[in-house]
Amino acid sequence: MPFFVALSLSLIFCVNVSLVSTVFRFFCCIFRSIPVDERQSAAELDAILQHHNNLQEKLADDMLNLARNLKNNTLAAQNIIKQDNQTLTQSMRQADMNFEKLKTESERLEQHAKKSVNWFLWLMLIVVSFTFISMILFIRLFPRLR
Repeated sequence: MPFFVALSLSLIFCVNVSLVSTVFRFFCCIFRSIPVDERQSAAELDAILQHHNNLQEKLADDMLNLARNLKNNTLAAQNIIKQDNQTLTQSMRQADMNFEKLKTESERLEQHAKKSVNWFLWLMLIVVSFTFISMILFIRLFPRLR
């Protein structure tokens, strides 16, 4: 009897359903001379095996569904990441172009600023000189009143 229980436990954990039923039938043929109460336990064992097989099939289906969902989620994430990478590449390209344009415009502004400061400096020098000469002439032409 302990051999039969050990055999039944090993059959419960077997993954392949057809293999379980084949092995069970083989051992049932060997033990045909088993008394009726042991045959009833064999029927109970068959019901337990069927129940466990149903559970295994349900778990296998659930695992298959989960694997499909994981694959779909992974593919969706992959597409989103590809789009993000494309957007990032375009943004980097645009930033590089803007940097080059900014550099060019900064150089032009610097040259313009140098030109305007140069002319502005000369203009201020002329205005100050003219004011100085005008004041001297004004003082000479109109002496102090006493």
